[in-house]
Amino acid sequence: MSRKKKIFALIIALAVGFGLAMLAMSVVIYFGYTDAYATNPESLNVSLFGLDIYTLTKAGEQYNGASIGQNMGIICAVYMAAAVLIEQIIIRAAGRK
Repeated sequence: MSRKKKIFALIIALAVGFGLAMLAMSVVIYFGYTDAYATNPESLNVSLFGLDIYTLTKAGEQYNGASIGQNMGIICAVYMAAAVLIEQIIIRAAGRK
């Protein structure tokens, strides 16, 4: 595999990992809002893999959300690293055949 193809494959893996992280976090935050409106607490922390990524605070009848950027970054990094690891495993497995 040429150097350009390796770099391209790495960039694609990083983009896929980032996209999956964004998708996972948005789904978890959506269900956090759903849970907040169903249970009606004053505040609620939304967690993914044990890390709080979003805080919902009640303001009147609605909830205001605030992201916890550092923890969101950690989640993104984990997803991106996992995508690169999977990409490397696939490339090495395909190279042996």
